[in-house]
Amino acid sequence: MPASLSPTTKVQLETLLEGLDVQYTTWDSPIENVVKWRRKVRSRYNDDLGLWEPLPLRIEDEKHALVILTADEFVKLALADDLESHVGKMVRHLGNHQIIYLLEGLLPWTRKNRNLRNRQFTSHVRSQEPTTQAGRRRTTTAPEYVPEEKIDDALLQLQVMHDVLIHHTTIPLETAQWIAVFTQHVSTVPYRRQRDQATLGAGFCMESGQVRTGDDAKDTYVRMLQEIVRVTAPIAYGIAAEFGNVSELVCKLEAEGPNRLEGIRKSANKDGAVSDRNVGQAVSRRMHKVFTGRDDGSTDV
Repeated sequence: MPASLSPTTKVQLETLLEGLDVQYTTWDSPIENVVKWRRKVRSRYNDDLGLWEPLPLRIEDEKHALVILTADEFVKLALADDLESHVGKMVRHLGNHQIIYLLEGLLPWTRKNRNLRNRQFTSHVRSQEPTTQAGRRRTTTAPEYVPEEKIDDALLQLQVMHDVLIHHTTIPLETAQWIAVFTQHVSTVPYRRQRDQATLGAGFCMESGQVRTGDDAKDTYVRMLQEIVRVTAPIAYGIAAEFGNVSELVCKLEAEGPNRLEGIRKSANKDGAVSDRNVGQAVSRRMHKVFTGRDDGSTDV
């Protein structure tokens, strides 16, 4: 973590990282508030053997860097047209890194700025109305409204022209929490990359949470069937009532051919009641191909 990090954020971040068993240290960043990551490498993946092999411990730099800007700092850069210079410094010192801009408090600042514009408009309208009261006006220095277009253009400039990631937070605690979240995400990059490579031939997303899980074996079995294209819940429950598990289903499909499921009564509800509608030939053939096929590049699932 950077030595220039605010004390409030630093204390909260240290607490979060210790809870995750993450080792940390401070460094003198050439640009204020830049967070970097390093990894302890103890193994590497062997593609030929399909397993992780142990290695002597070594420390490697991660190719991600996060810079924290408060709302006032970002607005100042945007108004002075210095954002290009700031990004240039980041690229010069961290050119081979994926850069993340974490903007703290910009969304609340935007709301306050919009409210200021509305108050100024209301005040201007009221000042045009005639008044019979003579009074002394207080000469207070009011904050100036910043055109929203300047801020929007600056955000677009970061994303479109410089290809950086942007994340918003509201308070220092949330900033610390998101640094911890990014730390966890960066730590899993090699493993997710290897998993994505291993499942490249799958015809569906293998990311955790994409496939619904069941409450028990039967529920999981039914939900698995529903992941096949054109297999609805009534079809899945009807097939599950006919064949109690996947092994039985596959054996029957292999033994009796692609039309084995044709004519099976669809289920009317989860309790096993059947309807007067049957599974069609197209669905039967598709499921036969899915469960008995050998083409790992098939997109029938």
